[in-house]
Parts: sequence; structure tokens; C-alpha cells
Amino acid sequence: MPTFSLVTPVFNPPIWALNECIQSVLQQSFADWEWCIADDASTDPNVLAVLKKLVARDSRVKLLQRETNGGIIAASNSALELVTGDFVALLDHDDSLSLHALRTVAEVIATNDTVDYIYSDEDKIDESGQHFDVFKKPSFSPERLRGQNYCCHLSVFRSSLVQELGGFRHGFEGAQDYDLILRATEKARTIVHIPEVLYHWRTVTGSTASDAGAKPYTIESGRKAVAEHCERIGLVAEVTSTTGGYVHVKRKVTQSHKVSIIIPTRGDVKKVWGISTCLVANAIKSIFLRSTFSNYEIVVVHDQVGELHPDLQECLDDNRVSLVWYNKPFDFSDKCNIGVVHSSGSIVVLLNDDTEIDSPDWLEVLVGFLEDENVAMVGPLTVLEDGRIQSAGHGNNTLPHNLGAGALIDSPGYFGERLISREISGVTGACLAMRRQCYEDLGGMSTTLPHSFNDVDLAFKALDAGYRIIWTPLAKIWHFESLSRDPRVRTEELDQLSNRWETYFNRDSYTTHSE
Repeated sequence: MPTFSLVTPVFNPPIWALNECIQSVLQQSFADWEWCIADDASTDPNVLAVLKKLVARDSRVKLLQRETNGGIIAASNSALELVTGDFVALLDHDDSLSLHALRTVAEVIATNDTVDYIYSDEDKIDESGQHFDVFKKPSFSPERLRGQNYCCHLSVFRSSLVQELGGFRHGFEGAQDYDLILRATEKARTIVHIPEVLYHWRTVTGSTASDAGAKPYTIESGRKAVAEHCERIGLVAEVTSTTGGYVHVKRKVTQSHKVSIIIPTRGDVKKVWGISTCLVANAIKSIFLRSTFSNYEIVVVHDQVGELHPDLQECLDDNRVSLVWYNKPFDFSDKCNIGVVHSSGSIVVLLNDDTEIDSPDWLEVLVGFLEDENVAMVGPLTVLEDGRIQSAGHGNNTLPHNLGAGALIDSPGYFGERLISREISGVTGACLAMRRQCYEDLGGMSTTLPHSFNDVDLAFKALDAGYRIIWTPLAKIWHFESLSRDPRVRTEELDQLSNRWETYFNRDSYTTHSE
């Protein structure tokens, strides 16, 4: 079994909170630990009195008294100097560990000698001792980590890795743990998420747990940590902070790509924004008018019925648009596959005809993610005509469904997941982008699912092949859902999906809650 070094910088915590922190450590069911505490010249004499009493009580406690106050990073590094254990666990001076926290982590480490970083679920605890805000976290999600320090508590690192990284870095005050986690995950051999609440984050007045805006300098520190992370891993991106402390990483397109936009259609005319509209023509014109990415072609796969609508005929006069006739019974999957065959771009975008582009840089955003060869598929935020969310990606922890469906467009979702780009188990086929080679390698859309779940099936094929899938709110598209098709779910298609993908059905590594 491993040995642990708890690392805690201390400066003027409420005495009652410090005592509860102490009790949570002394009561641990796993005993092979040491506690490395650095008091950062606390001005409250009661703090040092409590700590000295603790040292006298338990020989596993090491105390370093700093002569001058150096701030949290200096104090944390002072505590690191005392470490002799195999693993370092971070504990704030007013927080608490669950009873079996260290034992649970030890048992995980014992099963794999390449584990270098472990993080657990967490909750918050108020001044009256009430627990709330249980955060059930996803499996390791590097894209989400770039947008949010979701790993946070409890974080446990192999000591040799922390030593190699040089501990905490000055210049990241308030986000020093975020910076350390980013650097550690870049080098860690194995990263493990423990889906149990092992840490209780105290919400005392003025703490970040109580109010993300209580320490505004932490927002810039977090942005800076992510920006430097991107530089280290060679990710060319614009990194900006948002209100609420989230980070947006907008990847820049660094290579030359031609994008093929495939639009299956029947040529339906429906009301959009209250006006009778040829759906496919409206979608194409929105691409023309709003897209800032210029190297694209549009392939329209059209049911062979009667004459083309004049608005669509006008679009076809543009040499970027080509028409493929389709004369079989309705099969959305087949129409998408045929469109891809008749296209020439290295990037393929499947786009419903009942959509309208909102974000001018939508193609740059989607293509930017696909320059990462580990990413198979990426999709944007799709929004209904009334401004509510249609899809913020797919969730599979129950029956496959659109996450956020019906929610207000600016609603953050579960712990902010709708505000940041993140790994996800699928994206809606109303708009998804893939590299052509990846689409072809995975066999494209399954024609045994002509109406529903073909996008879910494609996502499962990507996950099964070891790829990542990204959903991003940095690109937004209007989706006038089901104006051009029968929205009913066919039981036989759902059964087929369930039988084919038992491994992924009713399981979701990235969406840990129900909506």
C-alpha cells in the first residue's frame, strides 16, 4: 500500500473550521499518512496554538512555521519540502476529508503501479455542517479541464511527479492547484477518477467555494494557467476567461482544409420566423451570408420530386453548391453517405436542412478541434426558434437524448457544463463535423438506422475505436427541429441500437447526471 503526504498551507482559518479539518484527518480509516503543514505566519495566535497541540498529539504531523507571510504558493511549497510519502494529497486548512478518503485512494493505487494522478468527486459543506452541491465528475476530460478546474478536490499526485514539476509556481495565485493539475496531467502515465465524494469543500465567508467572484484575481490566474498549458502541448488557440471563472479555448485553424457540407433534403417549405421558407435554401443562404471560412463546398442530396424550389435553384447557380438526386425511400443515413461520396473535402460536415447558421466562425471552431487526430467528431450548440436549447450534445446515462433540451440558452447546466467545450458521448446529427478519413474508416452512417439514432450509432462507433468527441458552445446554429422529417422514434431502431451497443447503452463516462 502507498504512503500519503497531506499538504496543507495554513493562514488564519476560523478555529472551528481548522479543528474540523484536523478531526477529518485524525479519523482516517487508513493510517499510513503524514501531514505536512506550513503555517504562513498566521496573525491569530490561536492558530499556532492549535497546530502545536496537534504536533504534540500525533507524531505523523509535521509543522513548518514560516517567519514571514509569503502567500499560498510560498506556503504550499514550504509544506512540500516536508514530504516523504509516495503520494501527495492536497487539503485546504478549512476543508474536510471523508472518513475513508485515503483508504479509497490507496486501494485504487494498489491496482495499478502507473497511476500518477487521482481525483475524486466532491461536495460542499456550509458553516452549519450541511452538505450540498455534490459534484459527480466525468472520467478524465482534458477538454473540459481546459475550460474548468473540474478535477479540483480531492487531488492526489505521485510525489516524484510533483518534484519533477517543481511544485507550485508563483504567478498563479488562486489557481495554483489548477496550474499544477494541468502540468501533472500532461505527464501522468495513468489518470484515475474515483466516483465517490472523498472531499468536503468548506463554504466560509469570502471563500471561492462560497463565491467564485470572491477572489477575482483567480480568474486571470486560471486563464494564464490554461494559456501556458496550450503553449506547452502545442495547441494554437485564443484563451479567454469568462464570468463565473470559466475559460474558453478557441482553437485556431493552422492547416489548409476544404470543408464539404452535406445537406440531405426533400425540399420542404415550412414557416421559419413566421415566414414561408424553403428550408434547404434558407440553410444554404445562411452559410453564404455568415460564414467567414471560405474554402467549402455544399452538396445537396435532394429527393427526386417535381421541380426545384426557385430559391434553391438560385443557390445552385453558385459554383460552391452541387446537387445529387436521391430516388430511394427515405433514408437519412444513406443520403448522408451518398453526399460524402459526391464530395471532395478533407472535412465533412453533416447539416440538417432545417438549420440556420448563427456564428460566423462556426466552421473555424469545428475544424479547429478536428486538427487533433484523437478527435473524431465535434458538434455545436443547436438552438430552437424560440431561443431555447435544442441540443448541447448527447447523453447516454439513460436512453440516448439531447442534453439541455428546452433549457434557456444561457443556463449553465450541471456545474457549468454548457458553458465550456468538453468531451461528450455524442453530438446531434443536425450538425456534426468529422475528418473524411475518420468518417470512412468508421463506415459512415448506418443505413439500418434510416430515421433515428444514426448519429448516436456513429458516435458509439467513434468511442469504440478510441476517439474523443467534443461538444462546444463556441459555435451556435439555429435548428428548427423536425420541420423536415417525422420526429417519431421507431421502437425497432431503438432496440437495434440497444442490442448493438450494450457496452455504451445506459452508461455515460462524461455526463454523470440525469436531465
